[in-house]
Amino acid sequence: MADARRALESSAYFTRGGGPPAPDHDADYASRSIRVEAEQRQLIQWAKENGKLGFSGRLPPEFARGGEHQVFYQKSTRRYLKATLPDRQKGYGIALGSNDRGATPSEYLDRLDLQNRIFGDDIWLERIVVKNGKPIIITSQPAIKGSSPTQTALDELMGAKGYEKLANGAYYDAQAGLLIFDLFPRNAIQTANGDIYPIDPVIQRITPEFGQFLREEPYTINLY
Repeated sequence: MADARRALESSAYFTRGGGPPAPDHDADYASRSIRVEAEQRQLIQWAKENGKLGFSGRLPPEFARGGEHQVFYQKSTRRYLKATLPDRQKGYGIALGSNDRGATPSEYLDRLDLQNRIFGDDIWLERIVVKNGKPIIITSQPAIKGSSPTQTALDELMGAKGYEKLANGAYYDAQAGLLIFDLFPRNAIQTANGDIYPIDPVIQRITPEFGQFLREEPYTINLY
């Protein structure tokens, strides 16, 4: 877990060019595109320097495909592998924006690091694979047995963590500047003993101004 967290932190830090992560949802399309291209180059460099470039062995048959990932199940480790889809959003998952939607590579990596911290998940950065000059991020997380929780149970989980509910599946921590959304029953597992594990929420850093906008216009959150 510690090594996985360091890899996610290190790659996110290097990819964004250093400094703390900061909200960028007000940037325009051109600025975001330039940032994505710069971060792609940085991520490839980080992977080369840290032995994470390429993939050892063939991927197992695709288990599923969602809006953000290809998903594979690896029997030997009992973990699910996820590969980002370069033709979706900006290639690195969902992110809300005033002018443009889609996360940059560093935002995606930061999101996974936050997921480990907030929910005690065990996401690992496995490899960076370059396809047509663009890095695909491959991560893994443990397979968990259980069923889907109710939305009410998810509301209770997030309320206990101090998050304000903005809309179904969307929660906001104003003090931390964090928005968590797409947290629907399909993206969580509840074990037989009642523990709930969000497995694919979107976590995004936002400004107080954007948080207030989402309070006033919560219907905009789930329009991605």
